[in-house]
Amino acid sequence: MQVATYKTSRWIRNREQYHVSSRGVLPDPVPERAVCLSSPFASRHYPASPRSFPFLSPLTCSSLFLAAFHINSDKTIHLNDNAPDDPMFTQMWSELGQMQASGIKVIGMLGGAAAGTYSLLGPDDFDTYYPVLADFITENHMDGMDLDVEQSTPISVIENLITQLKKDFGDDFIVTLAPVASALTEGSNLSGFDYLSLEKTMGSQISWYNAQFYSGFGSIFPDTQYVAIVNFDSGITAKRLVASVLTNPADGDGYIDTDEVVSSVHQLTAMYGSDFGGINGWEYFNALPNVTAPWEWAETMAAAITKGKSG
Repeated sequence: MQVATYKTSRWIRNREQYHVSSRGVLPDPVPERAVCLSSPFASRHYPASPRSFPFLSPLTCSSLFLAAFHINSDKTIHLNDNAPDDPMFTQMWSELGQMQASGIKVIGMLGGAAAGTYSLLGPDDFDTYYPVLADFITENHMDGMDLDVEQSTPISVIENLITQLKKDFGDDFIVTLAPVASALTEGSNLSGFDYLSLEKTMGSQISWYNAQFYSGFGSIFPDTQYVAIVNFDSGITAKRLVASVLTNPADGDGYIDTDEVVSSVHQLTAMYGSDFGGINGWEYFNALPNVTAPWEWAETMAAAITKGKSG
């Protein structure tokens, strides 16, 4: 069961972001876990915020997502606008290593709104550009990759990529996807392929789905759309469905008040118990209700999951 948040720093020109989650990557039974996003530069912007991620603990989160990575036509990879080995990321990588040493998984998010990455991973170019991604994963000790496909892409490209990642990095390597919520009931879809077809062919190799319940593609309040996805055509189980919501109305369209998200989390956790996949938040840095302590959003969601499960 997972609570997660995303973050894009509006103060940092390269817009690196973290997303922490607690999925089924830990031995069962998985306890309720808080997931949060943070930045190694957070203390510069929030003087009261703690350094070195003291609020990120393997007791409250299991996975952290770092985004967004893009493969370029010159056979390089960028973390947003900069190379991952740029000195501006030195502190970040050090702190990510500390998190991994404590038991937190570090996962990179590949793609997103920027075009180009997945077109370079098609059959004509795969042998040229996939090694760029594989080398990055190896060199930076990534525990997994989140495939955020927001341009029309053939399903065969994603199937081949997942297969190769699992072949090269093993069964324990985490692979997640981030569809808009409506795509999971065969509605509006940014990716250009049918996620239920992907689930049928590759579901055993996909750890879970981070569905985007905002920007006109869904809403977590009331909880009916989440339930509809779980019940749709024997598709995605609740255990592998994480609902991503906005944490602040400034972050996009479709913001739902924190209290309403909590209400839905109570209902979903009461309904599915330990099989409820969890909740994501986009973004971290300005997460309400307290933008000077944005980790409180994740704490609130973790408490909601615990309360919902206990009834």
